[in-house]
Amino acid sequence: MWPRAQTLFCVLALAFSASIVQAAPGSAPKSAFFRLPELSVGLGNDNQGDTIPGPTRPNGSIHPSPDTLNASNAGYNPAEPISGFAQLHSQGSGGVTTYGTFLLSPQVGEAVFDEAAHLSPKIDEVMAADAYSVRLVRYDTKVEITPAHYAAIYRLTYPKTDQAQLVFDVTRKIGGLVASEQAEVRWLPAERRMVGHVKAKGYWNPALIDIWFVAEVSQAPDGYGVFERAERKVGASDGRTGPDERLGAWLTFRTAPDKPVLVKIAVSFTSAETAKALLDRDIPDWSFERVRREAQAAWDERLGQVRVDGMTDAQARRFYTALYHASTHPRDRSLDQPAKALGRPNWDEHYTLWDTYRTLFPLMSVLRPSLYSANVNSLIHTFDKFGAADTAIIGGQNYHVGQGGDEVDNVIGEALLRGAKGVDWKDAWRVTRFNAFERRRPRYLESGYFAVGDRSPEPNNQRAKSGSSTLGFALNDFYAAQVAARAGHEEAAKTLIARSSNWRKIWNAQATSDGFSGFLMPRYADGRFQDIDPKLGWDGKVHNNVGYYEGTAWIYSYGVLHDLPNLIESMGGRVRFNERLNHALDADLIDITNEPSFSTPWLFHDLGRADLSSHWAGEVAKHFTETAYPGDEDAGAMSSNFVFNSLGLFPKLGSDLYYLHGPRHARSVIRLENGKTLEIKANNAGAGRPYIARASLNGKPLSGPSVSQAQLLGGGVLSLSMSDQPGQWMYDGAVLTARADQPSLVDGKTSTVWTAKPGQVATFILPAKACVKAYTLSVGQIAADPTGWRLEGYDGKAWLGLDHRQGQTFAHRHATRAFALTPKAYDRFRLRIEGGAAVQVAEVELIAGATCR
Repeated sequence: MWPRAQTLFCVLALAFSASIVQAAPGSAPKSAFFRLPELSVGLGNDNQGDTIPGPTRPNGSIHPSPDTLNASNAGYNPAEPISGFAQLHSQGSGGVTTYGTFLLSPQVGEAVFDEAAHLSPKIDEVMAADAYSVRLVRYDTKVEITPAHYAAIYRLTYPKTDQAQLVFDVTRKIGGLVASEQAEVRWLPAERRMVGHVKAKGYWNPALIDIWFVAEVSQAPDGYGVFERAERKVGASDGRTGPDERLGAWLTFRTAPDKPVLVKIAVSFTSAETAKALLDRDIPDWSFERVRREAQAAWDERLGQVRVDGMTDAQARRFYTALYHASTHPRDRSLDQPAKALGRPNWDEHYTLWDTYRTLFPLMSVLRPSLYSANVNSLIHTFDKFGAADTAIIGGQNYHVGQGGDEVDNVIGEALLRGAKGVDWKDAWRVTRFNAFERRRPRYLESGYFAVGDRSPEPNNQRAKSGSSTLGFALNDFYAAQVAARAGHEEAAKTLIARSSNWRKIWNAQATSDGFSGFLMPRYADGRFQDIDPKLGWDGKVHNNVGYYEGTAWIYSYGVLHDLPNLIESMGGRVRFNERLNHALDADLIDITNEPSFSTPWLFHDLGRADLSSHWAGEVAKHFTETAYPGDEDAGAMSSNFVFNSLGLFPKLGSDLYYLHGPRHARSVIRLENGKTLEIKANNAGAGRPYIARASLNGKPLSGPSVSQAQLLGGGVLSLSMSDQPGQWMYDGAVLTARADQPSLVDGKTSTVWTAKPGQVATFILPAKACVKAYTLSVGQIAADPTGWRLEGYDGKAWLGLDHRQGQTFAHRHATRAFALTPKAYDRFRLRIEGGAAVQVAEVELIAGATCR
């Protein structure tokens, strides 16, 4: 039943030599980045992060951590007594609990299996990236844990007693619940080895998940036994149970404080043989300190990729805590596979790609692009194993969860756009082609939208909603089109690009809220739009999936990230879009702490208003406190959001670009995987100076408010000058900050207007001469549009004609039209109205050019 592991160990040893995961050196680290993360951030069961207090390696497979009974989804409540230490945990996952698997409970006295009956208060708790330690008051026992990649070693310092117990709970999960379809355990006295298996159920992923462990102890126990259901079997060496039946075992030791009991344990999703081979590979000896030094070195290497200057100690700890949390998921289990698959990457614990494609994977593409490529290749591997690669991959099993669409396409498409290397894009196309032409829901494939009441194959069907899934599929189609084109399938690419406009199928131009028109609204199968308030649903306060998954019409209507020009026009044009977005953020209609709105505050960049993005970046950062996240951490999604925000850039999804908004600290140095270094210097940085006044890369002024993936990975110095005044950064396409004698013309709104008679003039004054390449003119709600006007510039001596228009029309209310100019530098402009009747002008924008003639 429990095969020997020598053969597999040899295979793993060979595979490991070429594996992505490299063993950290055993020598002490030269730096101390591993000391910076504060693992108490995000603990608790009150939606403040659900992070894991125990230690792991970067993207490590095992994650041992203390557990309590009334726990967060990560298994722990800091206010409660400890029940034991489980080997697997999920970070920041809401909803149904997962893992808390294979609980070890050190005890003194008679071995107790009932979890509620062996709780212990704690003192001297120390949480750190490299190790965890605590003293269990009830048992006067110190517990220390340090992790390798697939295995962990425990040092248990009991008092002097002949009744030191180590209880193994095989069938439990988070909260002390039984989560087993079947289980088995065996003690092998000659090898001092405990081997167990559970076919786990009731996890976030509803699939049955087979998990094995192998544990070895440093000294022979004086006794042992098995718990089967409610029966205690003294001296028994093996046991098994069926559905919903508890199973455990115990070992009894004779101990003294100067002779700790060491326990090393590995977990595998493949077999007991694999677990034994991984244990021998990771921890071949009994050196707790060696494993700890290697954990320290691994975290120093990972966290040391980014060095920040100009932060307070508290700010630096918060930054590195987020970077740490963004480095635990997904988990690299490339060596935890059958021997025939060991040459392929195997990444797991995607909770879920719906959460992580937005910021976690883009951050990986900057810091560890090889890991991004490995994840893409792992998705292809998953597709080959199961015939599909799903949005959630948990415990090595697919889960077609349907939160939005098929986010595998987004992860693969973003990788392509950001230049991922080492991916066979023809292989990747097999995955996205299957999703695009077979996996999308039937009505979407036929009619172009997912309807209210449509069925989906997920067991928790409430996740798929007309408003969010239709948009999700359209975005998936955009990304799949990129992969199709790269793989040489041009016709498929054209079809998918056309389909990516399907968000228009649920765009209801007549839907209104707070005076604004046009929203993505759920639609019935017969074509009618669902008549609901655009504010109804999951808004960050009321968590109700009405028409949208974790959102509202206000939230999701800003989610057309792959087709922003058409979205902006659908909302009335750039000025109306600006007014509406400001209103949405000011009125708290956007849940900036949840994934559907991660990109929303940065959309001002696409209006030439990077200064407004900078302002709202600061507002987003305020939600990340010293002790908590603003909601579930979501497997690194929240943390990567925070890291990007802190560094002063943010990924523009659907492109190879990063928006620049500027950091609030002086300097960051990123050691890139390719050996180059990127330095981000923010002169005059501070919380009260959020606006970029100037920007250059390697000494050359940037022509726009973004940098490309290639520019970042090319390294060098990104130099930013920060200011407390908006509008000083006159990049190509920026809306210049101007004063006007008619203030309504420069307030960023089309709801306020200047009513002018023919011959009347409005004057605009810039702080300094600026190159202007174009201007826009917007109209308001009332149909009293100007048809003719003259724009003039002052050269210091006279007003010169720059543009003259007659017979102009505007397509709709609140429309904005742009007019090109011969680029020239002026600091004063005026608009003279012509025609035969009074007119209304809502806004005039002066657009900066990169160079003037």
